[in-house]
Amino acid sequence: MAWILIIEESFSVARKPVKQNAKTKGQRKAKRQTKKHQAQHQALRFKVLLGPLARVWAKVPPRVRVPGMSHDVETNHLAVFGVVLVMALGGGYLGAQALFGPQTPEAVAEQRPIIQQSLDNIDVILPEYGVRAYEERVVDHTYEPPVVQAPKVPPAQVASLTPPPQPIGKQPLWMQNAIAFTPSPGKPMIAIVIDDMGVDLKRSRRMWEDVPGPLTLSFMTYADNLPKQTKAAHNKGHELMLHMSMEPSNPMIDAGPNVLMTAMGDDELTKLTQWGLGRFEGYVGMNNHMGSRFTEDSRAMRTVLKQVQKRGVLFLDSRTSPKSVAGKVARAIGMPALDRNVFLDNDNDIGAVLKQLGEVERMARKHGVSIAIGHPREATIEVLKTWIPEARDRGLAIVPISTLMKFNLARKAN
Repeated sequence: MAWILIIEESFSVARKPVKQNAKTKGQRKAKRQTKKHQAQHQALRFKVLLGPLARVWAKVPPRVRVPGMSHDVETNHLAVFGVVLVMALGGGYLGAQALFGPQTPEAVAEQRPIIQQSLDNIDVILPEYGVRAYEERVVDHTYEPPVVQAPKVPPAQVASLTPPPQPIGKQPLWMQNAIAFTPSPGKPMIAIVIDDMGVDLKRSRRMWEDVPGPLTLSFMTYADNLPKQTKAAHNKGHELMLHMSMEPSNPMIDAGPNVLMTAMGDDELTKLTQWGLGRFEGYVGMNNHMGSRFTEDSRAMRTVLKQVQKRGVLFLDSRTSPKSVAGKVARAIGMPALDRNVFLDNDNDIGAVLKQLGEVERMARKHGVSIAIGHPREATIEVLKTWIPEARDRGLAIVPISTLMKFNLARKAN
């Protein structure tokens, strides 16, 4: 019996390696099949998620040679590296958002440089809101025409007078859009024009809501929501103008988008002028934003003013350059034109603005009329809120720009 047991044990021992080998082979086969299925599933996910990119990726060899490396790299490693890189960039972006806040359009606008710092703000009037320069600093704060004729028509009769008959047989657009206003008899007249309206929404609204009118508010062509803003300003009893960007003498100053440049041909100038003139309705005229270089160019100004003349509105030369020919060109082609007399707020200071308003009053009493230009700045707003009622008490008339244009036409006709 003993020898039988020994034989059985030997057979059992001999069978164990065979059984173990079979199990190992099956496991390996199953493992290969699992990897194959996983690869198929991964390819399917890539195909669904990435579409064409997945098909390109499927053609990449299992091992690829990366330039600059002496050995092959698994494609899976490259995929992991790409994912990690994207996650790192995303984490950096989110971290920057957490540290510095979201980059809203307003925040981006505030970070936009206005002008090179080396200029030390000599050439521009800087706004409080930090988007673009308000205006060039003018050399002649006060412009007094060299020859001034005494008015032949009393201010009381201006409203009833009309300019010479128009060829079209109806009133020009500037008269149609003029607000209803009758000047007080025998009083010197002052038109206060506020440029650069519509960009600084807060201060622009304060200007048309808090300052007694009638003011003449000149809205930037590139401001947002112009129909809504101009309607609100007009409903408060103010007259409207269009403020069109023109090339400044200093090339480092940002005059805004679609600025008119002297290097442009007539066709391009015409196209950009028509774009500006179509930005909103109801305005009586156009004046230049910056433009110290552009208004010195007769050819460029003639091209632009011909389009303004076709629109049927008047032109006000802001006189950002003492060499401006804009008013002269306008009158030469037979369109109604005026010139700015006093610039109010080169300096955002209450005392400085009051001093300039003193010049406005002096000129109005001397010549019967005066045109001032200011901007929606803190000092200007605060001063005008009190100065206008006091000026009326002193016998001055605050009038829209159209009233002065009617006065000039009536005076020439008589």
